Amino acid sequence: MTLNIPGTETGLTPEWLTSALRASSTIGHETVVAAVETEPVGNDMGFFSQLSRLRLDYEGPQNGAPLKMIAKLSAASPELRQRPNTVGRYESEVRFYQHLAGQTTLPVPACYYADIEIESGYHVLLLEDLAPAQPGSKHAGATAEQAELAVTSIAAFHAIWWESPRMAELEWLVDPSFDHDELVEAHAGWWPEFLRKAGHQLPDEMIALGERLGHYRAELFEKLWFTAPRTLTHADYSLGNMLFASPDSGRPFTVIDWQSVSRRRGTWDVAWFFSQNMEPNRRAAIEMDLLERYVEILADNGVRGYDFDQCHHDYKLCLLHRFGSLISTIAAMPFTPDQIQMHIDVLLPRNIAAILDNDAASLLD
Repeated sequence: MTLNIPGTETGLTPEWLTSALRASSTIGHETVVAAVETEPVGNDMGFFSQLSRLRLDYEGPQNGAPLKMIAKLSAASPELRQRPNTVGRYESEVRFYQHLAGQTTLPVPACYYADIEIESGYHVLLLEDLAPAQPGSKHAGATAEQAELAVTSIAAFHAIWWESPRMAELEWLVDPSFDHDELVEAHAGWWPEFLRKAGHQLPDEMIALGERLGHYRAELFEKLWFTAPRTLTHADYSLGNMLFASPDSGRPFTVIDWQSVSRRRGTWDVAWFFSQNMEPNRRAAIEMDLLERYVEILADNGVRGYDFDQCHHDYKLCLLHRFGSLISTIAAMPFTPDQIQMHIDVLLPRNIAAILDNDAASLLD
């Protein structure tokens, strides 16, 4: 039976939830959702999705039926919801939970139901509520302990998918398309607006890098997405998408939000985490040691021919690509003013510091 997918939390009725949870065998056919209480969950993910916490009451045998869960629905805005890139993000996460979540070494939430209507852009996920575990603080940045947990965990995940032919079987995993001339032209348009908003954050060497980066963005795309070695990446591997146990209880570490899962260089996840989620001095103190540990874990799990020098080279490529993404995001992305300011005041300075500390711009000489 195909269920209609709710557009808002008001569609998450007891009747609909009963059908969905029965369809996934989360509850038996003698169990009925008698009542549901919904509460919006506010965080940065609200731009692309609507999140609600559900509390459920049942009639009939419960047999471990979940009493609470997180519902993730498509964006309320039709214009945003029906963009091809947005629908692709929704489908990636639905397919991940349908087909891959059970195979990952990373701890992820249990999924009680997942579905998507490609034509309308509506999707729904009913996921395990892991409270009291909480996401890390992007503003404060990751602790050394959180960084070690994040890097060692993603290394083991990358090793499983490293150059795996199974990635080609994932037809829903669509590689991005790009055109060199279009990227050069787009960068030239973004750059002045970016400078207007965030130029005060840039030292002279970063202004020089930004002015010539447009000619290299297609090359970075090609190397990171389409040349070996590739693996399966989370691609938004940030503190906001990681849940950590509270001082009292909760699962120690869980990775959420798989909308960006994709094939590319594994160092993308590591570079994203370090250069966007750590205060620069704290990152610099542990960065090289954890990159070495990342390579060691890959080797321990069967990856051959990938040494530290290659890893560091790929890491620097990812730092440069992220700078390009920040330019376009700050210049043109329709985020809220607070979200844009977060990019300007926190994320951009961290990326700049990582580029300078690693002499990443030398790759373009």
